[in-house]
Amino acid sequence: MKVHNEQEMLEYGMRVAKDLAARGKRGAVIELVGDVGAGKTTFTRGLARGLGVVKPVTSPSYTISRSYAFSMDGEEQILDHYDFYRLGDPGLMKETLAESIASGHLVVVEWADSASDVLPSERLTLRFTLNEDGSREVKMTQGVKRESISEINESPVSATMAREGGGINLYLDTSGPTTLLHINDREYTWESGKALAEKLLGYIHERLAENGADWKDITSITYMSGPGSFTGLRIGAAVVNTLAHELGVPLYNHRGERLPIILPEYGRAANITKPKK
Repeated sequence: MKVHNEQEMLEYGMRVAKDLAARGKRGAVIELVGDVGAGKTTFTRGLARGLGVVKPVTSPSYTISRSYAFSMDGEEQILDHYDFYRLGDPGLMKETLAESIASGHLVVVEWADSASDVLPSERLTLRFTLNEDGSREVKMTQGVKRESISEINESPVSATMAREGGGINLYLDTSGPTTLLHINDREYTWESGKALAEKLLGYIHERLAENGADWKDITSITYMSGPGSFTGLRIGAAVVNTLAHELGVPLYNHRGERLPIILPEYGRAANITKPKK
């Protein structure tokens, strides 16, 4: 995906945090690949913000690592941010990284070449490319070793289907003006606005078709059930409930709870206009 400025990079990091929370990824490992100034630390600031980290997030280039506390599902968690840019030989820091991973911390690591052998194959890798106009291209891959990344980039959905035994895992978030859709590891954003009710089903179907898939290929659906826009949540919930029922596939909320139907969680009382007398 293309990121045009710092604010968009922060928002992208926040969306990834929301997705990790929805999938219950407490001990995930995120590898950030890209040149100096490509946006890796800005992404991490957005990720931390999305997780609810209060402490300011700064680059660990000189300290090698920094840790931040946050809460997920009522449990205290740790975000560890590593940067091995200045270490040709990470030495004991490599062991520290391995301990963070083994402890189930959420680990973000930059310039990991010198410590790649301790990274799990099932990790999320984000590649940042700085364009001439100042924008960035961010390419996400998941669950593959680095030597297999080129294969994933050519066919991200088919690679995930092979890993999971076939099928599409669909994730949808309509809680705000920007609709977020995941088809396995591929992310799409759509400034849906007032077109959501009319075009959401068509939008999902078009994205499935781009990946050589159809409705019948969906094997599970996860929905960000709130809080957020009243209208967006109602429309999205109606769509995922209908799809899950018609396709006979499991339906989950953003906390990973399997439910027969999704009920929107508005987070506040509905603002209902009183009828005119």
